[in-house]
Amino acid sequence: MEGPPPERLRASDADRERVLAVLRAAVEDGRLDLEEFQERSDRVHAARRLGDLVGITADLVPPDAQPLRLGSGPVSALFGSERRAGRWVVPVRQFVFSLFGTAEVDLRDALLSRDRVVVTASALFGRVVIRVPEGMEVRLRGRSFLGRRSAAVRPSPLRDAPVLEVDGFSLLGSVRVSAPRRRRRLGRGRRPRELE
Repeated sequence: MEGPPPERLRASDADRERVLAVLRAAVEDGRLDLEEFQERSDRVHAARRLGDLVGITADLVPPDAQPLRLGSGPVSALFGSERRAGRWVVPVRQFVFSLFGTAEVDLRDALLSRDRVVVTASALFGRVVIRVPEGMEVRLRGRSFLGRRSAAVRPSPLRDAPVLEVDGFSLLGSVRVSAPRRRRRLGRGRRPRELE
């Protein structure tokens, strides 16, 4: 079952703040005057859905630097690199493909349209890198021929953690899923220095 379209999802305070940060930067470097800033920031504060926020910064920063992105097409790296990161809406099924290149998908700031999403990640003489937030459960499936599929993710301690299923294939390529490393606390894992 598909979730609601991305533009109909409710906007959070953090989503509004991302858009406001772009507007503030545009005022600082003279791309917006104070009157335009006030008009656009009023629209940001009145926004209830993600679709209400998207067009506000369209003429201020390029598409890949927009504070919110609702497009959910495939991520394809053909003889180069392609990256999707920042605040974007992950559909129920996302396709990622790499041919002699590197395709990177970063889910750490992404908004999941469902609690369970499937990424079909395929690499042909290339690399697919998927970064997930801490606490997400990852299930790695698919096939590999003279390639590698790996997940450097700890099991989630949360009972109803969001689930990412990764399927697809790799032929002389790699698919890697990773989560941020936990920081060590000071004093742990270090041996005390001996007095000389």
